[in-house]
Amino acid sequence: MVTVDADVYPTEDPEKVLRAVKNIFPSISFEVRWIDSSARVEGSAEGYEALENLKRLLRERRIRAAARSILKSSIRDDVLVFYLNKQAAYAGKASFTEPFVESPLPPIRVIIRAPDLEEVINWLTE
Repeated sequence: MVTVDADVYPTEDPEKVLRAVKNIFPSISFEVRWIDSSARVEGSAEGYEALENLKRLLRERRIRAAARSILKSSIRDDVLVFYLNKQAAYAGKASFTEPFVESPLPPIRVIIRAPDLEEVINWLTE
């Protein structure tokens, strides 16, 4: 299971945040959820198909070795959690980040649940 979400700050356009996540994960169906006056873009899907575009972007940018290291260090118990820079995603690029460190805007959070997370990481970075 692949779950992707991104908080939308009041200074951001929810449609642009939606476009950013769709640039990286085009096969996932997303929706904008409003809670009071704040919004969040959310979507989820099953299987490797949801990760195909991310895999392609990692290969094109030639960052597979770095990605493998980041992803392996992002396994927590039986879940893989990593973050992508929202501005880079809007430009169609995959760039890993830490939550709220490198950017004043919140990142895109990706959560992957699978029986064998090492297998998922190897597939993404092969």
